[in-house]
Amino acid sequence: MSEPGGKPDARTRAVVAARPGARAWIGFGLSDRAEAVRERLAAALNEEREAGRFFLWLPVAAIVGVLLFFSAGRDPSLWAAAAVFVALALAAWASRARPAGFPAAVLLAAVAAGFLSAAARVELVAAPILEKPLRAPVVGSVERIEPRPRGMRLVIAPEKLGDLSPAQLPERVRVTVAKVSGISAGDRVSVEALWRPPPGPARPGGYDFAREAFFMGIGAVGSRAEKPVVLPPGPLTFGQRAAAHIDRLRNVVTSRIVSVVDGDPGAIAAALVTGQRGEISNGANEALRVAGLFHVISISGLHMALFGGALFGILRFGLALIPGIGLRYPIKKWSAMAALLGAAGYLALSGAEIATQRSFVMIAIVFLAVLCDRQGITMRNLGVAALVAVLLFPEAVLGPSFQMSFCAVMAIVAWYEAAGRRAPDEIRGAADGGLIRFLRLYFGGIIATTIAATFATAPFSTFHFQRFAVHSLPSNLVALPVVGLLVMPWALVGLLLMPLGLDGFAWRIMGFGIELMLAVASWIATWPFATISIPAFPVSGVLLLSLGLIWVAVWTTRLRWLAALPLAAGVMLASMPERADVYVEPGGRAAAVRGPDGRLHVIGVRFASFAAGTWLAADGDTRGVRDKSVTEGVLCDSSGCTAPLPDGRSLALTWTYAGLAEDCSRAAIVVTRLVAPPSCRDTAYVIDAADLAGGGAVALFRNADGSFAPRVARGDDDRIWHGATAPPEGPLFARRVSEAKEPAGGGFDQTEIEDDDTPDMDVQ
Repeated sequence: MSEPGGKPDARTRAVVAARPGARAWIGFGLSDRAEAVRERLAAALNEEREAGRFFLWLPVAAIVGVLLFFSAGRDPSLWAAAAVFVALALAAWASRARPAGFPAAVLLAAVAAGFLSAAARVELVAAPILEKPLRAPVVGSVERIEPRPRGMRLVIAPEKLGDLSPAQLPERVRVTVAKVSGISAGDRVSVEALWRPPPGPARPGGYDFAREAFFMGIGAVGSRAEKPVVLPPGPLTFGQRAAAHIDRLRNVVTSRIVSVVDGDPGAIAAALVTGQRGEISNGANEALRVAGLFHVISISGLHMALFGGALFGILRFGLALIPGIGLRYPIKKWSAMAALLGAAGYLALSGAEIATQRSFVMIAIVFLAVLCDRQGITMRNLGVAALVAVLLFPEAVLGPSFQMSFCAVMAIVAWYEAAGRRAPDEIRGAADGGLIRFLRLYFGGIIATTIAATFATAPFSTFHFQRFAVHSLPSNLVALPVVGLLVMPWALVGLLLMPLGLDGFAWRIMGFGIELMLAVASWIATWPFATISIPAFPVSGVLLLSLGLIWVAVWTTRLRWLAALPLAAGVMLASMPERADVYVEPGGRAAAVRGPDGRLHVIGVRFASFAAGTWLAADGDTRGVRDKSVTEGVLCDSSGCTAPLPDGRSLALTWTYAGLAEDCSRAAIVVTRLVAPPSCRDTAYVIDAADLAGGGAVALFRNADGSFAPRVARGDDDRIWHGATAPPEGPLFARRVSEAKEPAGGGFDQTEIEDDDTPDMDVQ
């Protein structure tokens, strides 16, 4: 506040005078009005510091360190990262008596800690990655089996892969095979397939499956697999036997659920319990995406909280009914400990994916706070959970699950904090104010928190998936109470009763709740403008939007209004996307060209449907890869395909040397999985096997003079998860890389979709 004339009032002067170090935060030498603003800011900062809000910036600083690590052009040295962290930690200790220097030093040390955690994690999980495509049998133990719509996906710990030496052998490989009976986790099998290194991004700046596979220990993915052959068992370590037992249990539970509940409700119920989502139909997945409910089928903090919270509530209520126990013993702590152990069991049963591990860390900290007689759900506990998750799983920071989940919880907690400050007596007295008052606060809280979570997650859903579910608010308002009352609590009941054989009714109730959720999703998906496609925007936009959201949630004083600056800048960047004119798939099997109509037209949809879908989404194009208009204007023969450019020239995708000789003389852009002769570059812009091996996927942006500016997925990066680049081998390279076969009669079917083991990207 201020007195007439713009001078600070007595309260502000007193606060600043009582804080000798306050002036160090802002600066000196300003006019009277600026001096008043400075003193207000100093008072606000000191108020935030006394409230302990500066601690909440520690996980943010650690995230900055992780992002710096992953943005480096080459792999940083672990020892250098450790040395920097030790130096900054010592500097923070030395400056602990300085009111301005100490917080800054601690934040820098937290940045270094995030950087170091990422470097250490890379060293911990580093394993060989296949260098070049190889068709050979793999022999090894099955670690995990996941049902898929057209088969089952196996994760195998290989003992042998072709003629690779032990030093070249990946830690794990993944392949999708036809459904066969008699195979379970722990079995020793032989599978012949075409093995390739995990693919990198389908477009520059896109989802990098190679990086995710590296942190999962997967060094090769297989396709065109033969039927698996079960071999005599071999020795297993204790960890392998335990993992195999858990995976067999997961499949038993999945089979039991789908035997009781048919169709998509059964598949989704199984996914919510065991994490196996492979048998959910594409139609159900799409309806949930359009309605903004896809996060429900990916086990996250919501499910862990509902599962652990239901177990906590049931146990505490049951113990409270026994006066001899409820009045004499700390049943709240007993229930919290049991719920923590139950959540750990749910973590193991659901597959213990990174997103689920991070969710478990969050709920574990809440229950540990209860055990320590502290309030469970607070912004400080959320900050502790975020800091622990970042330091344990730094790679998760880059994924939509981490970003959306933490920001959603952050927004909800911030809203409740603000509501508690505005009407603390009303919030605390809800239970004593009658049913009407309780219901008003309950449903009002659901609406408010849903709005907060929707806005908090919108930047990340649009950045990663290039779509925004317009009606996600009403769909979540209807569906989440159903999930909280009819789905997750009955999943807990079903698991508890399964050993007794009395679980059938629980799965049916759970299936009924899921049917209601699917009905809501299907209905809302038919509403006008149900989803908006948003072209891919630069990472700087989502970083600024993230900063604005965190700024609003962390501060409690008028400082939060400064969030308008990064939010406005982020929205501006998001509204100015760059659309590429040409995309080239990293294997050289497909390309997309912006045609005269301004839309992308895809060559080679059959061989790279995942990449084609990624390109269309990044362009803000709502057409699916099966839409016939996607291949309009594409002409093919036995040598390759051509597509027109807006200026009348053409792009040629060539897969034979005979066709390459012709296309080099007449096409403006030549894309080939072969090694093009040097003379071809004199007459055309060439992207060949050598270019793709070194840079991965390519995007071309047309300049005003008709030339093209390239942007490659790998750029100058030399990161361990991309593996060693195998040099192309001339004419043999084409036959080694591609499993596509040229039809005898000439021409290529542009509508047949590939069935490779394509990457998955989860949300929340």
